[in-house]
Amino acid sequence: MSQKRYFLFDLIRSVVRWFLVGVVTFILFFPILAAFLVLFLLDRDRKQIHPLVSIWAKAVLVVCPLMHVRLEGTHHLKPNATYVLIANHQSIADVIAVLHLSHPFKFIAKRDLFWIPFFGWGLWLAGYIPLIRGNQKSGKEALQKTADYLKRGVSVLFFPEGTRSRDGELQAFKVGAFKLSSELNIPVVSIVIHGTRDLIPKGSRLLQRRVEVTVKIEAPQQPFGKDNGSIDQFCEKVRLDMIDSLRELRSRAKPAETVLV
Repeated sequence: MSQKRYFLFDLIRSVVRWFLVGVVTFILFFPILAAFLVLFLLDRDRKQIHPLVSIWAKAVLVVCPLMHVRLEGTHHLKPNATYVLIANHQSIADVIAVLHLSHPFKFIAKRDLFWIPFFGWGLWLAGYIPLIRGNQKSGKEALQKTADYLKRGVSVLFFPEGTRSRDGELQAFKVGAFKLSSELNIPVVSIVIHGTRDLIPKGSRLLQRRVEVTVKIEAPQQPFGKDNGSIDQFCEKVRLDMIDSLRELRSRAKPAETVLV
C-alpha cells in the first residue's frame, strides 16, 4: 500500500475517532448539566461533578482506545484532603490521563476551550478555571480563583512548566503553585505522567495505535517556608524528585508503535 493510501486510511480513522469522542462528549454533557442544576446550591465548588468528568475521560478511551492508563500511588491522596497537585506536561492527552483519578480537583484551561459546544460548556459547569494566555489580568484572576478553591478545601492541579515539553524532559518550573502552597500551608503532591508524549508529541502529527500511560502519585510534601528563598528551594526539590521518578518509569516502559495521521 502506498504512503498516500496509508495517510488517507489513517486520516479517515482519525475523523471517525474524533466523531465518536464528540458523541461521547455530547451524551455525557447532559448528566453533567443535570448534576449542576441539582447540586447548584448544595455543592458550591462542584466537587460532586468530578466523578462524571472522570467517567467522560474513561469513556473517551473506550470509543478511542489509544491509551491504557495505569494509576500508581493513589493511596497518597486522602479523601477530603486538599492538595496542590503538580504534574509534568508532555501532551494534550495529559488531562485525560489525570482525570482517571477519583480525587476531585480543578485545573486551569485556555479560555478558548470553554467556547467549544458541549465540551467547553462541560468545563464551565464543572468549575474549571479559564485563562487567556499572555493576558496579565486573566492570569491574576485565574490565580485568585485557584487560591479561593484551595482555601475552601478544593485541590487544584497545575502544570508548572507552563507548556508542553518538546523533548519529554521536565523544563524549569514556574513558582506560582509553590507560592500558593507555601502561603496557604497546603502540601504539594507530585503527579508524574509517562507515555502520553508517545501518543502525540508537541508539534508532531504522529499518533500511536495504542500506548501504555502511567500516572504516578508521589507522597505529599510540606512547603519549606513563606520567604522567596524557601519557595524556590521547595520548587526545585519537587522538580528534581519528579525527574528521578520519570527516569524510573522510563526504565520499565516499552516502546510504542507509531502511525502517521
